[in-house]
Amino acid sequence: MAGNNLQQRKTASAKQVSADTAAGHANIHEGSVASDRGNRHGWWRIVARIVLTLLGLSVCLSYLITETALWGYQSKWTNWRNFVPRKQQIFSQQELALYDGSNPDLPLLLAVEGDVYDVTAGRGFYGRGSAYNIFVGRDASRAFGTNCLSSKNHLTHDTRGLTEAELGGIKGWHRFFDNHQEYVKVGRVVLDPIDPAAPIPPPCTNAAPKPGSK
Repeated sequence: MAGNNLQQRKTASAKQVSADTAAGHANIHEGSVASDRGNRHGWWRIVARIVLTLLGLSVCLSYLITETALWGYQSKWTNWRNFVPRKQQIFSQQELALYDGSNPDLPLLLAVEGDVYDVTAGRGFYGRGSAYNIFVGRDASRAFGTNCLSSKNHLTHDTRGLTEAELGGIKGWHRFFDNHQEYVKVGRVVLDPIDPAAPIPPPCTNAAPKPGSK
């Protein structure tokens, strides 16, 4: 009987040692896995810090050299106002005419092919008394294509009779305003339909320069 008890105690002791050993191995494995994860996270933190530091230095150097954050690159994507949620407004032609610069408390708005843009940032260029104020408060798409600023007949959205080159010019100016660093689209203007029986505006004989990239 005593021999059996001794044998049982030895067996139990061996099982306990085996269990303790297995638990130790498991703890070592878990510790190794945790250590690997910690190392990987540590490397990502180092990489992230390096990238952020380089980006910060790049922005600072860009401002010192070009006075811009992105080494002179400017477009609608660098205009913070394009990232501010805004409801696009619908204007009648009469409503749009109120934003022609005659009221200094209102923004300056112009339209190209029905799209309305806030060009208040270019007040020195489009403001009251400026050479190109004639574009503000209306959709003068035809004049953008013909370059005719001396004839009121061309300050209209009527593009009938224009050449492919002139129509392409309108598209080019539309892209200009749409991708501008400071101007922003604020809505659409509902344009009066053009009477197909109405006479086409006569050709321009004294074209003046179109607006520059201000």
